[in-house]
Amino acid sequence: MTPPASAPSARARRRGADDMRIALINEGTYPVNTGGVSTWCDQLVTGMPDHTWEVVTLTGGSRTPITWTVPSHVRSTTLYPVWAPVRAGLPESQLLTRRRRARVRAALRDLWAAILPPAETITVADGTVRHDPALLGAALRELLAAGGGDLFRLLGSESSAEALLDAWWGHSPALDRSARLSVGDAVEAATLVDRTLCATDVRFGDVDVVHASSNGSAALVGLARKWRDGVPLILTEHGVYLRERYLALAGTQLGWSARYAVCTALRAFCVLVYSEADLLLPVSDFNARWAVRLGADPSRIHTVRNGVDVSTMTPVGPEPEVPTISFVGRIDPLKDLETLVRAYALVRRELPATRLRIFGPCPTGNARYKESIEEIIDELGIADGVTWEGPTAGPRPAVEAGSIVALSSVSEGLPFTTIEAMMCGRVTVNTDVGGVSEAVGRDGRLGGLVPPRNPEAFADECLRFLTDDRLREQTGRRGREHALESFDLSSCIDTFRGWYEIAAGIHRDHFTGGALEYIASVAS
Repeated sequence: MTPPASAPSARARRRGADDMRIALINEGTYPVNTGGVSTWCDQLVTGMPDHTWEVVTLTGGSRTPITWTVPSHVRSTTLYPVWAPVRAGLPESQLLTRRRRARVRAALRDLWAAILPPAETITVADGTVRHDPALLGAALRELLAAGGGDLFRLLGSESSAEALLDAWWGHSPALDRSARLSVGDAVEAATLVDRTLCATDVRFGDVDVVHASSNGSAALVGLARKWRDGVPLILTEHGVYLRERYLALAGTQLGWSARYAVCTALRAFCVLVYSEADLLLPVSDFNARWAVRLGADPSRIHTVRNGVDVSTMTPVGPEPEVPTISFVGRIDPLKDLETLVRAYALVRRELPATRLRIFGPCPTGNARYKESIEEIIDELGIADGVTWEGPTAGPRPAVEAGSIVALSSVSEGLPFTTIEAMMCGRVTVNTDVGGVSEAVGRDGRLGGLVPPRNPEAFADECLRFLTDDRLREQTGRRGREHALESFDLSSCIDTFRGWYEIAAGIHRDHFTGGALEYIASVAS
């Protein structure tokens, strides 16, 4: 394996493997929200009490409460409100100089020119720009230098909309050469991209390693720190950030041209992070393949699958008296609850007594999505069989409540829901997205796997298990045996611990051919 591009920090050389300092960067998850990524963050922090942690969380607004109990070895928790309003009425001493304005404008022009390069200088396939990480990196470095850690205020007054318009007219999107980008579209697109860039303003203490739990804004925070101080950057993705942003933007009111500009910018940032990160430690091989497709060096990619504390995942008790489909997860469009409730309606035609119990929180901003699902439930005439159970203290109550546990997502990494249910001995029915098949296999022996957005297939698979007691018992038992063998939390934590030590240079000698052997020995 090739060593990281950056040298180990002075702090890493002074400190030993048992007292490292790690920054964990995430967006909208731990410690302000529950869910799979938050669980993973808590596992890392709690599982390494011998290290000191800095937790940095990008939030939507400025009044986001902390909902987790943060361990004492977390030295600081920084919440950075990406969408806080820009302050008005700045004092004279903070006004931008003419020279600085000019430098910021030039940097923005260079950045957007790298995001949307002239059509004759790029390779385009199906409308997707093939970005040059070196060109992107140089442009973003200059913008960060021009910003001086104050991009939030600078871009609040110097929007990149003008630079976007200049780049747009030098770049002909392959999907539609007549596509127009209005000033209004440019302002909307630039606002979204500018706020992504502003996250690089966030500051945190002296650390040996930065670990970003997603690409995009969180990873850019780590990349800025790497460029500034030479701190190694590790990236772990759970769902595929870029794919999920594509899905989210498709559901907005942005026009095609604005969506194209935002999507292309986010893709450019992801390509840059994949090329610059010292280590990519995705939770599934599916995620690893995405990274390679976007230009990541395969030698820097090592899958570290999610783990579960086996001591807490003992077999659940008896099944409920009536056939029950249980869902546990946040109420979010990525979970595609529409497919779940439509599948449930089809199941009820064959098994009228079946119930659907939906466990999990509804994050801020998703209330309208939940209302839309409730409207579909009413239209289908199944409201008498559906209950919204709200958040639970851990997954076990939700798993125990079901005859089977359902996951209907359109995007996943390696879902804790599925692994935890398997460990408890419950059968799972899942959509074939992300790394789900890496947990349950494809032959049906460990659980159900069906195409996404297909209520009929989902219903058929639910019925296959609900109508066969012996099949449920055998599949649940095999699933538990496999999960216990494959997803032990202690091995997961030890593997991350080893990679932290290698990235920080404490075991740099292992980069010269022995990295994988070293990690294997640590995990064992």
